[in-house]
Amino acid sequence: MKTLLLATALAFAQNPVDAPVIRSIKYEGFKGVSMDDVMSRLRDRGVRVAVEQMYDPAQVDTARTVLQELLTKKSRKGVEVTSMVKRIPPASVEVTFEAVKK
Repeated sequence: MKTLLLATALAFAQNPVDAPVIRSIKYEGFKGVSMDDVMSRLRDRGVRVAVEQMYDPAQVDTARTVLQELLTKKSRKGVEVTSMVKRIPPASVEVTFEAVKK
C-alpha cells in the first residue's frame, strides 16, 4: 500500500509535458492564392493546423506538403513551401509557412 501511495505521489509531483498551443499562423509569399483556398484545402485534407489548437509537428509537415501541392496546382511551379515554428514562452508557438522560389 505504501508503494502505491509513493508511486501516485511521484506521478503527481512530475510536471506533465503538454504540447504547446498554436497562437498564430502566418502565410508568406502566397501571391495569387486566397486564404479561402488555403483554408479550404487544409480542411478538405483533414489537416489540423489552426490557432488555439495543440501543436503537432506531423500536422505542420502535412500542411506544408498540402500547401506545396496547392501552389503547384495554381501554376506556381519552382516555388517551395517551408515551415518554421517559433516558440513563444511559456507554452505556445507561432507557425509560419513561406513560399519561396527555388
